[in-house]
This record gives sequence, C-alpha cells and structure tokens, in this order.
Amino acid sequence: MIGALFGVIAAFSWGGGDFLGGLASRRLPTFLVVAASQTATLALLIPTALIIGGAPPTGAVLPTTAIAGIVGGTGVLLLYHGFAHGRISIVASIAGTLSALIPVGVSIAQGEIPSLLRLVGFFAAIVAIIIVSTSSVEHAVAGEAGAHADASSGAAARGGAFYGVAAGICFASFSLIFASVESDAIVWLITILRIASVSALALVFVLARLVGRRPPGDEPIRAGAIPTGLLPRLRLLLLLTVAGTCETAGNLFFFLASGESGVAVAAVFTSVAPITTVIFAALLLGERVNIRQGLGIALAGVATIAIALGRVA
Repeated sequence: MIGALFGVIAAFSWGGGDFLGGLASRRLPTFLVVAASQTATLALLIPTALIIGGAPPTGAVLPTTAIAGIVGGTGVLLLYHGFAHGRISIVASIAGTLSALIPVGVSIAQGEIPSLLRLVGFFAAIVAIIIVSTSSVEHAVAGEAGAHADASSGAAARGGAFYGVAAGICFASFSLIFASVESDAIVWLITILRIASVSALALVFVLARLVGRRPPGDEPIRAGAIPTGLLPRLRLLLLLTVAGTCETAGNLFFFLASGESGVAVAAVFTSVAPITTVIFAALLLGERVNIRQGLGIALAGVATIAIALGRVA
C-alpha cells in the first residue's frame, strides 16, 4: 500500500507542476520556461545533495540516471509546448495514457502476470484517461473574444495530440529507465536527473545558436510577457520554481513507488497525473469538465483503488 501512496503523491506532484509549467508556457516561450524552472530547482538540489545526500552514486548508475533525465526533460518540453498551443485536456490525457500503457505492456512481455483485480485497474485507468482526452470542450483561443488571459494559442493541430503522443513516449521511457536504477542515494539521483536535463537544454541552445537557428520551443518573447515591477517578476520566478519543484517531487515519489510496487504499477498510478492537470485547467482557466470527463475522473479513482488492492500473481 505504501507504493500506492507514493504513486498517488507523484501523480499529484506531476499534475500540479505540469499545470503551472503549461500556464507559464502560455505567457513565455516553452524552452525558456523549462530551462528556467529546471535551473531554479537545480539551484536548490545541489546544496541539498551536498549537505544531506551522502556519498554520490558511481558506476553505471550515473549514465543511466543521466539518460533518464534527458528523456524526461524532453518529455516536459513537449508537454509544455502542447499545453501552450493546444488543449491541456487532450495533451495531458494522451501523454498519461501512453505513459501507463507502455510500461504495463513491457512488464507483461517480460512475464509479469497481474492479478485479475489489478489487471482490471490497469485497463480502467487507461480507459478513464482516454475518456477524458476524447471529451474536449471548445473554448476561445488567445486573441478571440471571451478568451481567458492565459488561453492557448490554438496553433497546434488536433488540440496538440502529436505533442501528447511524443511526451507520453518520453515519459514511459523515463519510467522504464529510471526504475532500473538501483541506488540508495536518492537525493543525488534526483539531482543528477536535473543536472542532465539542464545540461542537455544548454547544449541544444548553444548548438542552435551556432547554426543561426532557435531551439525548439524558443519563440520570440512577446511584448509585456515579462512583467516590469519587482514584485510581479518575483511572482513569475516563484511560479517557475514551484513548477520545477513539483516535477522533481514527482520524480522522487515515482522512484520510491517503483521500488515498492514495480514500474508497471507505479506508472499506472502516476498516469492519473493528467486528471489533476485537467481539474486545474477547468477551475483556473475555464476549460470546463463535461459529464464524460467527470465520469472519466471518477473511473480513474476506482482504477487507482483496484490497483492498490490487487496483488501480482
């Protein structure tokens, strides 16, 4: 049951962080949001690891964790870009579906046989997210009459479904790679994840500039996007820091959940993170939850309980 608890905490951490990061990406270029939020979190992680992290990991743990960090960071960039130019409910739900489906498929292919209750929970979670993702409600996009101040640009085709697919594949890959790491130096593992993702972002930025191009998601900053007063700027920095911190907390609790319950179970629990994101979008951005989405959210709750109570045969 403790693995289930860790998985649910990871889901809410990722869901909240995704919403805040997506919200910031509707105001600022996606690349800037991801780089700034992850760098701010890294500034907190490094001294923490040095003080309480103990001995850092060595050997194969280092490259494996670094690869996981780069893959996960790529997924975050794709997800935020989809949020900025598509619909949160569509992008988040598709990403969540794939991040659950792929690890479960891998575990079954490797011979793990789940109990009937847990198997029902697996498929119920996937169905729940599909219901939410196919129950989109039309809203005005940025610049149109009646649009929310932080509305999507609407530039992504099919509500940003492509970005949801790409992000979901990245998140599933992150889950499988990071769950294979065996180390007790948890604080250092989380720090290495962030060092790798920030370093990769910096490398992409430098290489793109050297060839005279902008990196993906590095759109020009529109006028007025960065506030002028000190207090508004501090609020923006806080938004980015909290977004990055939530994502880091999600990584931590996913690692703990996968250690307790296995990567397949942890992945399905954390795949309900999009439900959290959709709820935030409905409450704060006016992307209302219709009856079908409400049923999907309820089904996700039932699926979570089924997975928690089920046992692997």
